[in-house]
Amino acid sequence: MSVWKDKDNRWHISLQRGGKRVHRICPEAATWRDAKDREAQIRRGFDAAQAGRFPIGEAIQRWLKEEVVHQKAKRNTEGHAYALAEWVAGRNITEIADVANEYKKAQRNHLTGSTINRRLAVLRRVANLAYKRWGMLQEPLGAKIEMLPENEAREVFLSRQELAKLLRAIPHREGRRMALVAAFTGLRRGEIAALRPIHIQGDLIYVRQSKSGKSRVVPIVDHIRFALRRLPFRIHRDNVTHMVAEAMPGVRFHDLRHTTASFLIAAGKTLFEVGQILGHTSTQTTKRYSHLDVQHLRNTMAALGKSAQNLHRKNKERDEKAA
Repeated sequence: MSVWKDKDNRWHISLQRGGKRVHRICPEAATWRDAKDREAQIRRGFDAAQAGRFPIGEAIQRWLKEEVVHQKAKRNTEGHAYALAEWVAGRNITEIADVANEYKKAQRNHLTGSTINRRLAVLRRVANLAYKRWGMLQEPLGAKIEMLPENEAREVFLSRQELAKLLRAIPHREGRRMALVAAFTGLRRGEIAALRPIHIQGDLIYVRQSKSGKSRVVPIVDHIRFALRRLPFRIHRDNVTHMVAEAMPGVRFHDLRHTTASFLIAAGKTLFEVGQILGHTSTQTTKRYSHLDVQHLRNTMAALGKSAQNLHRKNKERDEKAA
């Protein structure tokens, strides 16, 4: 019997297809009809997999509906999943490991290792579900999807001259406005795209949708006020990312956030104050900018210089007395 109930009144599904035994336990509230529907679903998945007809795109959509819809960060996860759309188009679930390797090889020099890994994780999770739960795969292809080593944190900061050059090279006015706001507020791309007139109150920006989930306040400097007069920005954030990359090769939109940190530190602000502006939840994150905070090193070496001057003066006086 392929569907049966145990002593705890939970329905089990047990069947064998293609030399592989599949055993699934239904949720406690499941009925016999739910178990039969699940059995039929598993059988269809096996048949589709054997015929090589189950598309990766459909498997991703199923995963988004069943799992991701309940996640707190579902928008980010959905974004990574949809970024794979052109790569999975027309590809079957049995090719998912090949698709992952092709994507990794093609994007390695264009995206950060962490971004690539988030998208590979989508394929790996779908492959695991297709094998363990949905019966679409007869072998664990998820184990064949290897992640890249995570890139070290980028430390790209623009000088004011470089920033001016970048802004001049961005052809779209809305793109220039977004880049200017990013460089002088430290807001993330998504935070800028989410800005509305209600978020601007006097000389302050109230950030409601932050990466950490916590709101924060960022003061507005005078020379970016004009860029905040018409909100929301009438350009998709992905388009701005491409514009920045094209305007200055090797620079990413997120580097403008690092540029804010470098400007603040150059103005004599502490790492704690920088972390508050950028919305860091931990001081460990802000420590990446510690090498820019060199004023205390200057003060220390200045004290050493004074000691050397005093020593030189005493030696000179001693020599004069001896003469």
